[in-house]
Amino acid sequence: MNKPFVVTCFYYSLIFMASSGLTSYISLFYGEMNSTDTQIGILTSAGAVMGIIANPFWGIRGDRATSKNHVLLSCLFLATLSVWLLPLFGNSFLLLLAATCIFSFFKTAVNPLSDAISLELASSYDFQFSKVRTAGSLGYAIMSMVAGMLVDIHIFSIFFIYSILIILASLIFLKLPKIKGHQQKHSTVRFMQVLQSPSLRKIYIYVLIISSTFGFFISFHALYSVEQNISVSLLGIGIMIGSFSQFPFMLYFPKFYQKFGIRKIILFAGFVNALRWILYAFALNSYTVLLLWILHGGSFMLLYLCLAEYVHRHISKELKVSGQMMNAIILTGLGHIIGGVFGGIFADFYGYSTIFAAMGILCLIGIVYFYIATLHHTNLTENS
Repeated sequence: MNKPFVVTCFYYSLIFMASSGLTSYISLFYGEMNSTDTQIGILTSAGAVMGIIANPFWGIRGDRATSKNHVLLSCLFLATLSVWLLPLFGNSFLLLLAATCIFSFFKTAVNPLSDAISLELASSYDFQFSKVRTAGSLGYAIMSMVAGMLVDIHIFSIFFIYSILIILASLIFLKLPKIKGHQQKHSTVRFMQVLQSPSLRKIYIYVLIISSTFGFFISFHALYSVEQNISVSLLGIGIMIGSFSQFPFMLYFPKFYQKFGIRKIILFAGFVNALRWILYAFALNSYTVLLLWILHGGSFMLLYLCLAEYVHRHISKELKVSGQMMNAIILTGLGHIIGGVFGGIFADFYGYSTIFAAMGILCLIGIVYFYIATLHHTNLTENS
């Protein structure tokens, strides 16, 4: 039995179970606190803003640490404590904003740090990272339905779920081998050196366009679904189906990457996103919501896995953690800020369905840009 693989799978399932309950329903908590769409957009984007600040901070510390594991454990512990600032200060928008920023400073670093450590463990102990990520999505799927039922009882249950699961994840994580940082103590390698590759810069521009639309979705899909008379319990089942729909892409991702390369895969993911948002704009109701969640598998997860794999393979070992942190900044940081803030502002004026249609068109524009911009980048089709 490959013990590091098994332990890493259990760890991922727990941190994604924790994330499922919180991120899927946090907008409902903000709504309970009488926040407007604009304020909800600001609150959900505040976490992304802190990610842009926190990820370089934690990335450099991870790359220079004698043990990356200790850096991650610090983030897990502090996230568990600071999440309770949200319900404590929920009745004041400014205090809630401050609480969100403090919590996000630690929470946003957890996934990219976990990815950097797990990818190195996968190389050292001969297992596939995509299968570890599958365990994470399994946990996410299970908890999304359970959390939806608990939220129907009381919205504050999301904070209890998060704390308990992160504590359990921390205890499991202690059993993993330690991974050292690769930078020397007085190294001159800087975080922004991740952007030296022209191909990676174009990938990031494209992913930022697509992730901005996903940022709007994350911020408002729960509120939009409730507005369309979809129950929270049914929404929870939809989120669970969305998680399960990712499994084929994760289990066969190494083969997809080997056969098609990153360029074709993320172009496909962009098209799936465009289709998904257009259908959300014109066809979301209690009868279609579960079918629309099936499209989740071919959208965000493919972008996430492609970025993680490409950076791990092509970024120097001194920047392994920083590269994963940059992925998080682009995929869930800047994208959520743009989609959450601007999407929330426009949704106040034009409504959710109109903005979802606009997001679908934006994805199509991004596809055209990336296809043309990378026609001669043969390295984006390589499988090594």
